[in-house]
Amino acid sequence: MFGSSKSSKFKKIKKLNEKAALPEFKSNEIIKSLKIREKDKIADIGCGGGYFTFKFSDEVGKNGLVYAVDMEPEYLDYVKSETRIKGVKNIETVLAEENSLELENDLNLIFLRNVFHHIPEPLGYFKHLKQFLAPDGRIVIIDYKKTKKINFVNLFGHYTPEEDILNVMEKGGYLVLEKFDFLSSQSFTIFKKE
Repeated sequence: MFGSSKSSKFKKIKKLNEKAALPEFKSNEIIKSLKIREKDKIADIGCGGGYFTFKFSDEVGKNGLVYAVDMEPEYLDYVKSETRIKGVKNIETVLAEENSLELENDLNLIFLRNVFHHIPEPLGYFKHLKQFLAPDGRIVIIDYKKTKKINFVNLFGHYTPEEDILNVMEKGGYLVLEKFDFLSSQSFTIFKKE
């Protein structure tokens, strides 16, 4: 009984990873744009099923480290299970609490994909995250844009206007490092500390 409920949960999580892998979301172009180095330390916040977590793991190599961060224990269980199956040693899972997130300092990259619109108080959140970044560390924010289509993203407010992201990050003490426009349904901006 327990095994079958776990496998049906995992099936839903696998579907999330399959969606992230769709060509329209251009995951390979995203990875290339991030210029990840071997030995980097990365936090994948809102990692879901770990699609990008595992891509980051390949990029940073055996001496790098990737934190898979999520508020949903079943997502982290899935990531742990996949790390065991694949023999991956450079991924650690971190359960985020509602109002608390503690990470290692000197992170080279903090990655948030389709997470910004879920954060209740983004200004305080990103001010808090700043302490975990290395001096040359970067924060990547990819989030859905509102479109004229009738779809899940628009109907349920799963988007953030790009100007809102830029405004919050500027007030939080960040500068835009790079912006990319190759994602048709999402904004993609890399920030650094002021």
